[in-house]
Parts: sequence; C-alpha cells; structure tokens
Amino acid sequence: MVVIIKVYLRWLFIKLYKKSNDEVMILEISWLSIVPVLLAIILAFVAKNVFIALLSGIIAAGIILDVKTGTTFIGLNSIYQVFQDDWAAKSILFCLMIGAFVHVIEGSGGVHGMVEYLTEKRKVVRSKIGAQLLAYVLGIFLFIDATSSIVISGVASRPLFDRFDVSREKLAYITDSTSSPIAWLIPFNAAGAFLMAMVGGQVSAGIIEVDPMTMIISAMPFQLYGIFSILIVAVVIFMDNHRKIERQWSTENTVAEQSETYPSQQVFEGDIVPKAKNMLVPLGLLVGSIFSIMYITGDGSAGIYIGVIVTLILTGIYYIGQGIINTEIYFKWVVNGMANYLGVTMILTLSFAFSNLVSQLGTGSFIATISSGVNPAFVPLMIFIVGAFMSFATGTSGGTVAVLIPIAIPMAVALDVSIPITLGAIISGGVFGDHCSPISDSTILSSMIAEVHVMNHVKTQMPYALTSAALASVGFMVLGLIG
Repeated sequence: MVVIIKVYLRWLFIKLYKKSNDEVMILEISWLSIVPVLLAIILAFVAKNVFIALLSGIIAAGIILDVKTGTTFIGLNSIYQVFQDDWAAKSILFCLMIGAFVHVIEGSGGVHGMVEYLTEKRKVVRSKIGAQLLAYVLGIFLFIDATSSIVISGVASRPLFDRFDVSREKLAYITDSTSSPIAWLIPFNAAGAFLMAMVGGQVSAGIIEVDPMTMIISAMPFQLYGIFSILIVAVVIFMDNHRKIERQWSTENTVAEQSETYPSQQVFEGDIVPKAKNMLVPLGLLVGSIFSIMYITGDGSAGIYIGVIVTLILTGIYYIGQGIINTEIYFKWVVNGMANYLGVTMILTLSFAFSNLVSQLGTGSFIATISSGVNPAFVPLMIFIVGAFMSFATGTSGGTVAVLIPIAIPMAVALDVSIPITLGAIISGGVFGDHCSPISDSTILSSMIAEVHVMNHVKTQMPYALTSAALASVGFMVLGLIG
C-alpha cells in the first residue's frame, strides 16, 4: 500500500507541476478493475472495519482512474459527488431520519408499551420463535420496498428479540434475508418496474419478442437463490432455537460493542406512561406515508425520503397533542436520533461512492466478458455465478442486473437457452451480493437497524447465504441440463 501511495504521489507531483509526462503510463484498466474490489473485501474481513475497507477501495479505484484519465483525486471527489445523485442522497438522508424515528418512539415509551402489549397483556408473542416469526412475516409482507421492509420489520421486532434474549445478529439476518429476495421475487414494486425497463429494452432491440411483464412473471419460479433464502430463514427460526445453537449468533463482546457504536437505544424513564400506540401509530404513519407517496409519484426514492419526513412531522404533532412532550424536547429527540446513526450513514455514503467508482472502472462488464463462450447447458449456472461474484464485489443487485441483462439475454437467444431461466439466474446472482456483501447498502442498513456491527452480521449470515447459493447452483445446473 505504501508503494502504491508513493507511486501515486510521484505521478501527482509531475502532473501538478507540468513536468515531463513521459514517465506517466496510461493504463488499460481491464483486470485492474478488480483490484479495488478485492482490496475492499479483504480488508473488510481482515481489519473488521468496513469504513477502512471502503475508504481504501475508494482510494485504490481513484488512483487507477486518475492514471487512466489524467485527472486528479477522482476517488476522494466521488465521496461528495454521491450527494449529486438523487437516489443516493435521499437514501442517506432517509437513514439519518430513521435514526430520529427510532429514537422518538423509544423516548415516547412506545417501544416499552409495545413489548408489554405483545407479551404480558395480549400474549401474542410468547417465545423466541414468536419474536422471530413476527420479523419474518413482516419482512415478507412488506415486499413493496426492500428498504422499508428492513426498517419496519427491524424496528417492530427488535424490542421483542431483546425481551426473549434472541441475538441481534439473528434479527439482522432475518430482515436482510427477507427484504431484497422478496422485493425482487414479487415484481409489483420498484424492482419490477426496473426489470420491465431492462427487459423492454431487449424487446425494443428486437432480441426477444414477448411482453416484458409476462416474461418477468414467468421467471419468478427460477429466482432460485431468493426462494431458497426465504425458505431457509423459516427453517432456521424453527430448528435453530436450542440455547447451545443460539449462542453461535452472538459474537464475542457484541453487547459492549453495540453500546459503544450504536447508542440510539435510550432507557425509558420519567412520567410518560408506556403505551403501545405510541409505537403503532408512528409505524402506521411510516408505512402509509411511504406507500402513498410511492403510489402518487411512482418514485420509490421519493416515497421513502418524503415519507419518513412526513412521519416525523405527524408523529411530533401526535406526541405533543397527547401532552407527552413539548416541541423543544421533540426537536432534541430528532436531532439526537440522527446523530446516533451518523457513523453508519458515513459508511453508507462510502458504499455509494465505491459503487460509482466500480461502475466507472467497468468491473461488472469485465467480469461478464471473461466469462463468455461456455456450453449452453452451463449457461444458467455460469450466469448465476458471474452475477453472484459481481454483486458481492459491487454490493448492488440493480447494477448487476443492469449489466448482465444486455449481455446474457442475447447470449441465451443465440444459444437457444430458456429466457425465463436466464432471467431468473441473473436476478438470483444479483440478489446474492445485495443480500450478504459487506459493502451492500442492504447489509449495512440491516446491521444498522439491528444495531450490530456490519461484519458480525456478514459472518453470522454467510453460512446460510452460501447454503442458498449452493442449492441455487445445483438447481441451475439441473435446469440447464434438462432445459
């Protein structure tokens, strides 16, 4: 790393002072596009610090692009440029305001009241399994938006996980494993609209002749990775309940680490009477606001961003109207809640910046290109594996799908491979990385809501993700052979 920095500084010195450029070699990126990705992933596991891993990846990618294009500081500039992207900026602000949302419903006694209502008064949730099933059902039910699914199921279930002594890592696993998989599996949402646009492009180009939505629906049974992921969560909930097995979810010193890194959870105290409605009403406002705005605008990013702002305003009015707090205290709750999630929001910002740099490097296209020219029987499996590697490396399912559809669909047509199976393999590969990559926004958000370290979540979730991937691989192999 020191050598790389020295070389970079030497090149930068030459450029800034306009000395001879003979020593500066313009590189063909090709295989170099993988270097920042490998560096970030290796550091994430070795250093156990996603911030350092992402920042190192950004610097490495920036150096390569600087040398290639003859510019300066592309890597570091990419961080502030994240806020020039509409979707990224809204997602980052959404996470900050979700921190505020969690804080205010805890401060109002809503979380405390909800736990009492579900356990002591109504006895709706009576056990570890019940707490986990609540998170599971909510995750599946909220298929409209993966981000909303993680937030709502996580916030609603977290106090019950604590009440029944179920590890936070397990909560992160359940919310993560039901959000992205179900959002891509059920196409009547933003992911479905995205797929329609991508498949529609292939129709417009004359490569395939089919109604895009019909094609997407026909590919649903072949989204093997997502299907296996959702099913395995149910198996884990019922089979992984023994105390001895349960301990594997909690990594050493997790509780201490949580209190240091994620201080959003406040102790309920004062004259406020704990009431479940102080949590249920804001949650209802959040769901209703997000989905209503998504329906009105047709914009998923606007839905989650504006929806949470509306929710915070209405929740404040609701609390003040009850006489729980005054305006000044509520504003302090909001600010403190946002401050508690600032660290994770910084990681999310770096994640978006790194993803943009990886796109500029052409990492996804390079991986797809070097994987061409195989036996038609192995095409579905190859597409899944390539997509899984791409999505894990880039941390994005949408980006992976966007790169692979224009490459894989024409290849499938030329080799007479089933298009629905091919599309299912593309989506499955994309969901794998979005589900378990340490640099994925879904992984980071799931960790944030569960209040555990990202790498703890990745390590405890990985065995189940790899099991789903192995089963999906076998499935695509069989489909390729018989298709």
